[in-house]
Amino acid sequence: MQASAVVSQQGESSRAGRSMFRGESRKRPVVFHGQVLLIENLKDRRQLMCDMLVQERFEIGVVEDSRDAVQVISEELFSGRMQMPELILCNARMLGDAGLAALERLCASNPHLPVILYSAFLNPRLRERMARIRGAWILDHSADLEDLRTAAVSLITSRQTSV
Repeated sequence: MQASAVVSQQGESSRAGRSMFRGESRKRPVVFHGQVLLIENLKDRRQLMCDMLVQERFEIGVVEDSRDAVQVISEELFSGRMQMPELILCNARMLGDAGLAALERLCASNPHLPVILYSAFLNPRLRERMARIRGAWILDHSADLEDLRTAAVSLITSRQTSV
């Protein structure tokens, strides 16, 4: 995995973490200890979502690249080398077929892991691929940031009270 694949974002982010979030390379990998793993390649949307989640007091790990996302999902999380998040929030279109297949496998082996898949551009094929992921919440283009926040808070709260 590239050193820049996962970035921990907290309310009091380190200077290095803030630099990485702006696209500058990191000198060392950050171990993810967050509650939410955000997989989003669009910078503006990623920033809005991080700000929203930090405001809700979530710790966030960010994956910005589809190849890194596939590696994190299929190798780091699946093998247990990386801490399992309490929620995965993911731009489904960004993942592509390989990423969705890796996420499907991860969710099959971790049925209590909540996943929110969203995409501004859903087509029947992508919706069918997303529907294969057991237990995933699917939000389409009609969902706004508030819908995403409500779903994330609800899923994490229910997970924390039931575990």
